[in-house]
Amino acid sequence: MEEFEMKPQKKGSGIAIAALLVALALVGAFWASVSKLKSESEKLKADYEARIAALEKQIENQKNETNGGIIDVSPEDLEQAETQLRQEAQAITTVVSAVRPSVVCVCVTVPSQTVTNGFFQYQTEAATSTGSGIIWTADGYVITNQHVIEYAQQYKNAFITVIFDDGRERDATLIAADKQTDLALLKVEGASNLPAATMGSSANLLVGETAIAIGNPLGIEYANSVTVGIVSGLNRQVSGENGVSTMIQTDAAVNPGNSGGALVDASGKVIGVVSAKIASTEVEGIGFAIPIDDAIQIINNLKEYGYVKDRPATGIAEGTEITESMSRRYNLPQGFYITQITEGSAAQTAGLRKYDIILSFDGKAVTTLNEIEAIKKEHKVGDSVKITYYRSGKTLETTLTLTEDKG
Repeated sequence: MEEFEMKPQKKGSGIAIAALLVALALVGAFWASVSKLKSESEKLKADYEARIAALEKQIENQKNETNGGIIDVSPEDLEQAETQLRQEAQAITTVVSAVRPSVVCVCVTVPSQTVTNGFFQYQTEAATSTGSGIIWTADGYVITNQHVIEYAQQYKNAFITVIFDDGRERDATLIAADKQTDLALLKVEGASNLPAATMGSSANLLVGETAIAIGNPLGIEYANSVTVGIVSGLNRQVSGENGVSTMIQTDAAVNPGNSGGALVDASGKVIGVVSAKIASTEVEGIGFAIPIDDAIQIINNLKEYGYVKDRPATGIAEGTEITESMSRRYNLPQGFYITQITEGSAAQTAGLRKYDIILSFDGKAVTTLNEIEAIKKEHKVGDSVKITYYRSGKTLETTLTLTEDKG
């Protein structure tokens, strides 16, 4: 082993000792700092772990809430919730059982026939359209849509059949139809004691109320199908080929064949006549129904008069809009270009002709028939309105006296 010899201190050794003491002090401070940092690091780690634990607990709570809080719900609360769901389902089942017999399938059939055209003869194919209807009265009056029975109006040899919920079939006749509101009234021949629907009111409906649609989507095969939703909107202005109509919007599924069927509330009362849906691959859950208060008013008129009494008419039947681009291209003023006028109508009496361009109606600029119809609705039968129109390079004026529209 190597040995070290102790020697006496020489001059200057005091400075070395002082330097050594300073170095030791610095080393001590360094280790003190390291110890402090280690302590703070452990504290930060503990805080971090505590925060992670709290976050995980929060996420778990959110999952529980998303799942309906089932995990933390007591057995008593769970049983109560299940009971409530069963009661709601039973209530809908009860309503459907009561209303379904009042909803029928309406079939219009056009038989095949031989048509002669000069020296030629050909056989037409039979055609059938189906929709739904609501039994209005026990003696056989049935409400449906005008477009459901349109074949019966177009073809003299067409016939209407009503198929009841129990499968029975009866012939029906068309009493009257109104294209503007898309409503029609049928009469089942020789009927009595039919299960008439209970009519409710659409005046006080609220968005969010239960709405149940009953009808025959896609034909007889799916007769009296039931879909459940809510009232999604009120007083919706829906544009169609017959003008703008005020409708109830619902997210209860509506499909071709549901037309003319019943939209009922949670008590089983009819609140609307299903009429249309927005048909698009990008749209789901937007169906429409004619408010029952409006429908009954029209149906009463159809039953009593065969048309909607006191509705004003212009006699302007068809036309098209002259747009800004068409105006520039053909050097014509913007307006409504008339393509058809009803024979003997108010428009004809006022001197209007086919190919005239209406520039203003009752002092308001117009370009579409819907705009003309909207202004017309502000007036009554017998009122006179001023019309400015364009013909053969001249701007002219006339006065049109509204007559009664008898359909």
